[in-house]
Amino acid sequence: MRVGRRGIVISTLAILTWLILGTRSLFYVAVFMTAYTVLMVPLVLQTSDHVQVTRHLRQAVIQVKSGNLLTIAADGLPRYSPISIQLQPVLPAYIIQEEGRWNRCVYSLRFHVNRRGVYDLGECILTVTDPLRLFRISRRVPAQESLIVFPTVLPLEKLRISLTSPLDGQRVKFAPNYDVAQLAGVRPYESDPMNRIHWKMSAHRGDLMVKDFSPSASKTLVVLLNLTLRREPSFTMETFEDYMTTVTASILQYAYDQKLPFGLTILGESTLSSDGYSKDGTHLFSCHRLLAQARGRMDRSPSSTVFLDYLHSKRFTIPRRSQLFLIQQELRNEEIGELLRIQAQFARVSICLFPYGSFLLYGERPVPCFMPDVDQIVQLKKTQSILRDASVDLSVIGLNDTLAALGG
Repeated sequence: MRVGRRGIVISTLAILTWLILGTRSLFYVAVFMTAYTVLMVPLVLQTSDHVQVTRHLRQAVIQVKSGNLLTIAADGLPRYSPISIQLQPVLPAYIIQEEGRWNRCVYSLRFHVNRRGVYDLGECILTVTDPLRLFRISRRVPAQESLIVFPTVLPLEKLRISLTSPLDGQRVKFAPNYDVAQLAGVRPYESDPMNRIHWKMSAHRGDLMVKDFSPSASKTLVVLLNLTLRREPSFTMETFEDYMTTVTASILQYAYDQKLPFGLTILGESTLSSDGYSKDGTHLFSCHRLLAQARGRMDRSPSSTVFLDYLHSKRFTIPRRSQLFLIQQELRNEEIGELLRIQAQFARVSICLFPYGSFLLYGERPVPCFMPDVDQIVQLKKTQSILRDASVDLSVIGLNDTLAALGG
């Protein structure tokens, strides 16, 4: 309606100018403008209704700060049409445009994302104009593509996470996921399950011998990310979530590289769990999707034990003799005691903590001289040595250099 009214106004003004002044040139101008309006207004409106916008995303799942390409194309414009069109993408927050090019009804946008999450991409503004740019109509085209941005993956050595069996590549005693292709050798019998006895070798040597397996056939990695916080972090909740999910993504990537079956559960604003345990790339991508969607929540109840409740409820579905990797903010002494009581279900337990008021991402800045909770750091140092004797690995993310300095 707006375009039609504009056309009527322009034609009327041209005719009135000619009637008032009465010159022949103004007569020709009035006739031209009237004919131009009669032809172009319906053509602009018709083109706007018939042009279809298609979008294509080069990668639907990417890592934070990785480059990507979004292509937006307008189809349905006749080849020799005098009408021109233009596409202007509308980008959501945290989408950083690097370069945008418009060429023959195709807009190519190179960009990167500086925060994890799930983003709807492809929303744009389609503008249709006539050759003289007197009549213009714009409409918003909704998003069509979905982009999943998972956290940055870092080497575990850089994060100072304790690498233990099976993550350190040591051979293990039991092999629930039996695979004869991964048989590493034999050793003397030591109260092993009967189905692990190598009968032919036992008969040959005269003593019971059992099969020894390499780690790739031995353990399943159960990664439990607890985003339920008891205390406000020293920075924003979103930043804290990013740091914790970065550690989780790094552990999952390491398990994938070592060809170990793994599974992920996230306890936060909502409970998110991967579909079983696997070691293929499709399963890794599904875990990345969960990390992109993960959101934390506050629970200041002193009696709340979210992760312990989960472990008790899933004790029959978690694979036996698997390795538990627990990632959360803090642990109370009674929670550590409960973990030790249920430790027999797992081959090993590894814990990554992000203590209140003293977390620091490695490489971000030097360790500060002042930390709000030095007593907690000293207590964690003592706890590390005690748990190590009980086959429980405790890693304090971002505090390892500080702990070493205190120990010296």
